[in-house]
Amino acid sequence: MGSLKALSIKQPYAWQIIIGQKPFEYRSWLPGKVTTFLLVSAATPSATDFGWGLANGLALAIISIGRVSREKHYGNYAWPVQVVDLVKPFPVKGRLHFYEVDDAKITRLPDLTHSLLAYRQDQTSDQAIDFINQYQRPLMAIGYRQMPKKYQKQFEATKSWQAVRELWLKRHAN
Repeated sequence: MGSLKALSIKQPYAWQIIIGQKPFEYRSWLPGKVTTFLLVSAATPSATDFGWGLANGLALAIISIGRVSREKHYGNYAWPVQVVDLVKPFPVKGRLHFYEVDDAKITRLPDLTHSLLAYRQDQTSDQAIDFINQYQRPLMAIGYRQMPKKYQKQFEATKSWQAVRELWLKRHAN
């Protein structure tokens, strides 16, 4: 059996890579010979950027790494990253640096990858709706269940992710 290199990335950055808002992953080290990896959302979200409500601890996509410049960007190497395929999400216990995940656990979702590309162009298109209904919403339901109760209560009271973010910011400003 084969395996694929995996890399854990905290939320919201993992999700931003998937939806195309984060074209570079910044690391203090070079990826070596690794040109593709399994993107795993880390078990806990970022402590500095609001990432609650996004699923943690799951394999999400296969990512390609473009040509990495040896020049450092803000003290880190900038890895150009791009989604090759979405995968059927499954739990992964992350580690630091690259680690191995058994290929047998990975189910590629090429139709949803196509829908993701449509989503990036027009979130209201018929093709984008498949990505939203079959991938984004189920992941957000998982992320919601993973959130601390205080944030769930805030969302239930306000029906606003902005209000949840503001509560998070207020608690982290101290």
